[in-house]
Amino acid sequence: MASYLRKVTGQAINLAGVVSMRLAGRLAFRLFASTGSSEPRTGKERALFATARAAMAGAETAMLSIPSGTVAAHRFAPIGDTNGRTHLVVHGWGSRVDYMQGLIEGLRRTGAHVVGLDLPGHGGSTGRILTVPSAVEAIDAAWRQFGPFDAVVGHSFGGFVAALSAAGPEDWIGRHGPRRLVLIASPVAAEHVFSQYSGHMGFSRRVKRALGDEVLRIAGRSVDFFCAGRMLAARRDLPVLVLHAEDDKEVPARAARLYAAAGPHVRLEWLNGLGHRRIVNSPRTIDAITKFLV
Repeated sequence: MASYLRKVTGQAINLAGVVSMRLAGRLAFRLFASTGSSEPRTGKERALFATARAAMAGAETAMLSIPSGTVAAHRFAPIGDTNGRTHLVVHGWGSRVDYMQGLIEGLRRTGAHVVGLDLPGHGGSTGRILTVPSAVEAIDAAWRQFGPFDAVVGHSFGGFVAALSAAGPEDWIGRHGPRRLVLIASPVAAEHVFSQYSGHMGFSRRVKRALGDEVLRIAGRSVDFFCAGRMLAARRDLPVLVLHAEDDKEVPARAARLYAAAGPHVRLEWLNGLGHRRIVNSPRTIDAITKFLV
């Protein structure tokens, strides 16, 4: 969203708060959770989409039901002899399985089956809204259809919800624990994400509180509950690899450091120079992951 439009929209939501704080909170959350079109928009996305066409055509695709609609899960066969493992790959906000074929191919070359999950409102999945609960439900659906998974690999928002799914308290979710977890350029806490969003939009303090109230209404938990770093600190039996670039302009490097602070079971590797998106399919990333999964 362009800076001027963002400012105008933020002020309009602030004004709505004068009439109704509940309305302002709902508008702020709806804007945050909206995914827009899942079709390729930039030249780079169209190129990735075209390159992935053959691999996507060869995948076994299943449409899985979740409470908010259906999600597409794509199962890719190993390249070469199978090692008997199956890994789940979860994309970030605004992405889709098609855009992660470099990473997926790298994992397939180790002999593993790979399941790529299109989150709600993305790729072949239905809807135009994505929330943490719906993303966790999508991972649960993929796990029930194709799991158990030896490893879960998530980029950005996909890594965040993969961590919640693997380490969240069992009175909140049906936890699914892979043998290993890989987080690529992933945020660590919803509180940080909403603070950044509210700052960019210019929300008033009252609207920020209303946004938090809306999260509580929808998710049944407060914003500060959704802290993947804290949850992983309680799962020291789960080896975690965190890959991040200090030049990432979308998810600050602080997130990676907070993940690493969760305990000795979390290994942090810096892949500087790869930013937030190029890191996904980089040979450096694939090499680090395949070594970790051995």
